[in-house]
Amino acid sequence: MTTTANTASTASFLVERRERIGQTLLFQSGALAALVTVAFMLLLRRFTETDSLIEIVGEAFIQLMPMAMFSFLLETLKSAAKPLLVIGIVLGMMFLGGGIARLDGTPLRTGTRGWRFWRGLLVTLSIWVPLAIFAVIVVSIGTVEPITNRSVAALALILLADCAVFVAANYLLLPLIRSALGQESTRVDYREHVDAPPSDLGRRRLISQVVVGAAALASAAYVGRFVSEIRGGSIGGGSNAISEPVTPNDSFYLISKNFVDPGVDADDWRLRITGLVETPRDIAYSELLAMQQQEQLTTLTCISNEIGGELISNAKWTGVRLSDILAIAGVNPAATELALYADDGYTESFPLAKALEPTTMLAYLMNDETLSSRHGYPARLIVPGLYGIKNVKWLTRIDLVSSDFKGYWQQRGWTDEATIQTMSRFDVPGARAIVPFEPVQLAGIAFAGDRGISAVEISDDGDTWHPVDSIERIAPLSWVIWRFTWNPPDSGTYTLRVRATDGTGAVQTSSRRDPIPDGATGYHTLDIGVT
Repeated sequence: MTTTANTASTASFLVERRERIGQTLLFQSGALAALVTVAFMLLLRRFTETDSLIEIVGEAFIQLMPMAMFSFLLETLKSAAKPLLVIGIVLGMMFLGGGIARLDGTPLRTGTRGWRFWRGLLVTLSIWVPLAIFAVIVVSIGTVEPITNRSVAALALILLADCAVFVAANYLLLPLIRSALGQESTRVDYREHVDAPPSDLGRRRLISQVVVGAAALASAAYVGRFVSEIRGGSIGGGSNAISEPVTPNDSFYLISKNFVDPGVDADDWRLRITGLVETPRDIAYSELLAMQQQEQLTTLTCISNEIGGELISNAKWTGVRLSDILAIAGVNPAATELALYADDGYTESFPLAKALEPTTMLAYLMNDETLSSRHGYPARLIVPGLYGIKNVKWLTRIDLVSSDFKGYWQQRGWTDEATIQTMSRFDVPGARAIVPFEPVQLAGIAFAGDRGISAVEISDDGDTWHPVDSIERIAPLSWVIWRFTWNPPDSGTYTLRVRATDGTGAVQTSSRRDPIPDGATGYHTLDIGVT
């Protein structure tokens, strides 16, 4: 009786152990299959130019995120926020893939291969499709043109292809992973392992390890390439260097809502002018280039730029006055606002009165070079006095309306006015610099949108303010570069402050406020040690 009981107990233990190992293998296979599927999604995205499920889920996550959390993450992670979000989504999909594989279990079941594949596909679709539909609905809520280049048919086909790749990868990878880990004996499915010489088993295991490792490395490398292409912001000044009067194109700050920016063909591009106009018009790129040209130096700054931040740059823009473009279609007197649409699905708006100002333009050159794709090729708006969110890139449509149109960021709680706050910044010396007890050269920038800068002042005690020695004025719509020789009263540590006065005589506010939702305010400070 005891021997029989022990035998039964041992057999039960072995069965449970074999099942646990089988479930672990299933999870590993599903997770790796999901990584392969993500790489396939991103590869397919390059050929179809239809947003991948990664991007749809990412946008849905951003839209569902409370504004307070969004502000905290943006302030904490800065340009790393989007890459980390993508990495998190990829890891989540790998975990989901492992869970689906364990729930399905068809690679370990009996039956024909065809039956197992289609059963696995159905199980995967039953989980994958509802999640994808939920993400698409969230992204679509409240937008006028919700999913550019994402037709229902295209999404359905791509989603089906993703699921088929996942199931096929899972089906193919499981026996390879089992072999690579030397777990052939854990099979509980339709075939038992056939005895083979040790040399054959070793060779088979090595081949399996190479194939599995190659699949993992290739997929991870391709996903890593995608993540590395997601950029935040950059600028040519700030890091212990005086800003150049005009920022080189490759140093101009970059901000985008997209995980992958659109690639627009100028030959196919059309700017549609619709709504409250006398005659709706489509303007081709060649027509735009043939119109009367205008050049101006204009500084752009992002509304998410922090106090002393680097998301601000200055460039010479060449293009056509927006008022000249609107005149082609004829503005209806009932129109009060422009609703703007971009190729990437981005939407914005600003008053018609702003559009008719002679400095508001549609630019196609940046520092005498054709706009790069990242900066809005073939044409983008330049709207002096308003934050970058209003300076729409990849513009494809202008709709004149008589009501208040809420754009992409306004629907998420950001300001609709977007008037640039007066700012000033230290460029040199760098933060927490240690300098000798002698005159110290300070320099930086100041900017107040289209209001200009009339004065810049420095304080080393928070009470007494000294006008700077010089202000280099680049152009009426650009930043100024200021310089000041500071004479430390004694050795020790100091907190220097800078403030600007705009062209209307309004002094920059000392009240500190985060960028969300109206732009950052407050003095930039510099901690410095004098020895």
